[in-house]
This record gives sequence, C-alpha cells and structure tokens, in this order.
Amino acid sequence: MPKAIIRNRVGKYNKHIRRYKKRVNPKIAEDIANIIKPYWELINKSSDYYKLRTLAIDVDRINVRVKEDVQRLLEMFKHAAWAKIDEKIKRLHSADRELEYSIKNLRAFLEKHKIDKVYYSILFNAIYGKMMINLGLEDFKLITNNAKKAKFYSAEIGNFGSDDIDKLMKAKLKGMKNAVLIITGNKSTTLDDLSFIWDSVIKCLPRNGKTCFSYKIEEGSGLEVDVMAVK
Repeated sequence: MPKAIIRNRVGKYNKHIRRYKKRVNPKIAEDIANIIKPYWELINKSSDYYKLRTLAIDVDRINVRVKEDVQRLLEMFKHAAWAKIDEKIKRLHSADRELEYSIKNLRAFLEKHKIDKVYYSILFNAIYGKMMINLGLEDFKLITNNAKKAKFYSAEIGNFGSDDIDKLMKAKLKGMKNAVLIITGNKSTTLDDLSFIWDSVIKCLPRNGKTCFSYKIEEGSGLEVDVMAVK
C-alpha cells in the first residue's frame, strides 16, 4: 500500500478524533487520549514487525464502558493507532525485511527445542488441514518469537470439570509465557466447553501473554487439546 494512502488513513482518523473531541467533555477526552498515548509512543519507537503486530493486538483489547460519543472517540483513537501500525509495517516490508515464515521454520523450531516429531504433524494439520478454524503460520511465529523454552503436551478432557481443567493447565503452563492451542471437539461440543479451555489457559499465563488456536470437529472424538507453551 503506498505511503500516501496509509498516511491519508491516519489523517482521516485524526480528523474524526478532532470531531468527536468537540462532542465529549474535555476532561474525558483527555483521559481517552491518555489511554492510547503510551501505545502511540511505542508505535513510533518500534521498528520490529512482530512487536508492531503485538501492539495491534494490545490496542484491540482496549475497552471502556462509556457513553456513545466517548466510545466513538476511543474507537477513532484505536483506528488511528492501527493505521499508524500499518504504515510502519508497510515501511518495514518495503525495506525488504524478511517477513516470511514457512513450514521449514516451524520444523526447525521443533527440532531446536527437542519436541517430538509427532507434534509436527499435529501442527501441520492445524495449519493446512480441514479445520473449523485454522492456525496461521504468522500467528505461530508471533507466539514463539524469541522463545527460550518450549514444551508440547496433549490431554483428553472430555469428562473434566472446570476445576480439573484449571489444575491441569496450571501444572502444564507454570512459568510459561505464550501458548498455542489445538482443540478437537465433536458435534456435541459447546461454546462453553471451548470457553473452559480458553479461560483456563488465559488465567495461567501472564497478563501480557499471547495465545492463538485452531479448532476442528471429529466424529467419535471426545474433547481434546494439544498445547504448545513457550517462554
């Protein structure tokens, strides 16, 4: 995307910000601006593609319960930040930075951390297989970037209660920072079942931890999860 177009996007959102500021109490507008300010500074300082991707995820998580005009102001700040991130990512990409991440890199990662080869097939299928939700290679790299330690494990949790899942995840994720989840369910699996797994993982990771996941349905299968955790 040409730089002029990207900058026009940033300018467009800044125009909306100025418009919504006029509708909002000045003190509240200043508070909203202060929420996004630290992210804006980090965007300006960062020249790392994956750090910028992480900042985009962090910006997406910003949320406050406020009146409609204040909410719209916050959304314009967030969109402006995303546009600024896009601008920097495109600039890095045009500078011929190596952004591609292939299945060979994934295999090398597993070999480096001495993870059993059987898990390569699990990850490969999660990325390229017939899944309800596929795992992305770039997501995998984002999760594993600069990892010093990695471990992989599998568990059948079809009959587990929420407390049992919490105990399992707490034991497996102790001291870990990020996680990749590969979940297998069946036609009886509910969103609550998936939420038990997801929430347990989130609770066991640090606040700045990152997760990505894939999900598939298999006939005759119970609820199963494969987890790769890194730190």
